[in-house]
Amino acid sequence: MKTTHRNLRSYGLLLIFSMLFGFSANYSFSSDAPKEVLWDALIPEDWNPDKVFDQYSDEEFTAMSDEQYFMLQDEVQKMLDEAPTVDALDGQDIKIPGYLLPLEFDKTKIKEFLLVPYFGACMHTPPPPANQIIHGKLQSAFTLKELYEPVWISGKLKAIRSQTKLGEAGIVGTIDVDTGYTMEVDKVEPYQEQN
Repeated sequence: MKTTHRNLRSYGLLLIFSMLFGFSANYSFSSDAPKEVLWDALIPEDWNPDKVFDQYSDEEFTAMSDEQYFMLQDEVQKMLDEAPTVDALDGQDIKIPGYLLPLEFDKTKIKEFLLVPYFGACMHTPPPPANQIIHGKLQSAFTLKELYEPVWISGKLKAIRSQTKLGEAGIVGTIDVDTGYTMEVDKVEPYQEQN
């Protein structure tokens, strides 16, 4: 179990770094175009997801009993589910890169989805913090060519929390995913590095 404790701490740090540095993009300040943002812009500056781990030394962490470990795991998940949003972004037209996880779709046509900052989020790993997931809704269905290809989405971002159930083909059951943001999506386009 001690190896699992170390893995939880390593996984937590890896998750945080992958969220913050998953995509690179320049900012656009054209008044006509939506503002291009990075995922770290969706995290309040004063929010420290590491604080739950900072209270333990490496020795204390690895010496935890199973009961303490599972209590810490629950505390971490609650902190991620309740991750705060950036109020200044509420109502802003933005453009952000990420990966689509379809919620409402018909074959390759998608109308509702979760946008996440890195490949495999929510499917093969626990969900990212709520402030790193956007619940997107389209007026007209978008035809997705490749499920695992990154995209840009554009639209009005709202700091509105939601919870949705996400399932994966071939896997029995669903998981609850908390999101910190929603967006009425105007445009979905293939991801290309911006110059």
